[in-house]
Amino acid sequence: MMRFSRLPRLVTWTLGIFFALATIAPLPYAIVLPGEAQNIFKGVITFKDLKNYPATGRIDLMSIRVTNPDTWIFGPEIVYSWISGDRAVYPKSAIYPPGVTAEEESKQAKEDMVNSQDKAIVAAVNYLQAHPEIMASTKAAGVERAQLLDTTKIKFKVGETGGPSGGLVFSIGLVELLTEQDLLDGRHIAGTGTITERGVVGAIGGINEKIMSAKKVGATLFFAPVDSAEEISNVPDGIKVVTVATLAQAINYLERSGR
Repeated sequence: MMRFSRLPRLVTWTLGIFFALATIAPLPYAIVLPGEAQNIFKGVITFKDLKNYPATGRIDLMSIRVTNPDTWIFGPEIVYSWISGDRAVYPKSAIYPPGVTAEEESKQAKEDMVNSQDKAIVAAVNYLQAHPEIMASTKAAGVERAQLLDTTKIKFKVGETGGPSGGLVFSIGLVELLTEQDLLDGRHIAGTGTITERGVVGAIGGINEKIMSAKKVGATLFFAPVDSAEEISNVPDGIKVVTVATLAQAINYLERSGR
């Protein structure tokens, strides 16, 4: 039988003070929470003198909420976030560059969003011009329509959402609206991922929070970047996550899986 002695009083007090300070001292962490879902077919995309077709489904732009870089997080809030099913805790340095302010971060997020939209437009146009057969009922008509595509005739208007992660969703939405083929076929989908002008999809943060938000608003299919696949965990029942490396892969999946 092993007997344990009580801790010396000084050690007990020291530990007590340590844990007390841990609950009131600000800590360098950031908390990520699920954000809102925005249907990009509702007032987000506008065309000028470009023939387009109404979508029968819905595609959502997903967002996350992150404590801003000027906010200090306290111990109890971190503990609550760790045990909560819809929050994630990260070192602040993993989310924000050192020394960045909330104002600087907001400005950068808006710039990233505009850049993402510009790339999404080019990626969609490039895809359609490379695959004109899906633009019309005949290939000849599709080629003719593809030649008329002009990136300057496409605009986005997205509220307060910022960051580059909407690129893939924007491109899929444009391909859906600019083609006679009904890619969504009445489905409610969502997704996230950066995109290049060549249609390459890049990794993003907050992937699990975005999937959770998509499920809550009724999406049944979620496109995610291949490079974020290892971070995906605990996918809710009722939503299928498909990882893609390119816009072409996402469009091909929609074509093959339509009802």
